[in-house]
Amino acid sequence: MKNLQKDQLFLIGYILGIVLITSVQNIIFLAAIAVLYVLVTWQRFWRITRKVLISIALFNFIVSASYIFLQIMKGKSWVDYIVLLNLRIFDATFLTFFFIQKVNLFRAVAFSRNISFLLTLAYSQINIYLRNYHDFTLAFRSRTLVRPQRRHIYNFIRSTFVFFLNKSIENSREVTLAMKSRCFGND
Repeated sequence: MKNLQKDQLFLIGYILGIVLITSVQNIIFLAAIAVLYVLVTWQRFWRITRKVLISIALFNFIVSASYIFLQIMKGKSWVDYIVLLNLRIFDATFLTFFFIQKVNLFRAVAFSRNISFLLTLAYSQINIYLRNYHDFTLAFRSRTLVRPQRRHIYNFIRSTFVFFLNKSIENSREVTLAMKSRCFGND
């Protein structure tokens, strides 16, 4: 019971933290949150930070570069907004990774049968996709005796992407039918 309440309190704190991070427009406040992360996570800070940076690098680079380019073309300042945007994304993503490490999400949403059901569906889909991806990579490695050429790697990536796209469409149809049969969509 104690762990259940702790996880549910962490869930409430996480939701409030995300709302706070996304609503504050102050760079100093968002930087202070990043410093607070160092104090709270101390030994795990760099491990979590590494995961955060890997997960947001491509998105932040594309969005930041596009915004900077547009603002330079207009002759406007871009530094403050880019710093604010990147701090906000870093803080929210770090909070999410920290939350996932600290909380049993299934216990945290145990108060609602519907949310628990949706979480179970999402979790099972994630595990299926991870297993399929792992199987694909093992199959690719077992079928190549020498280092594969770039062309072969691109073909593998393309084939895997097409498989996952088709699998996603198929699974979305199945999940939609399952949810309708359980009265989630009454349209």
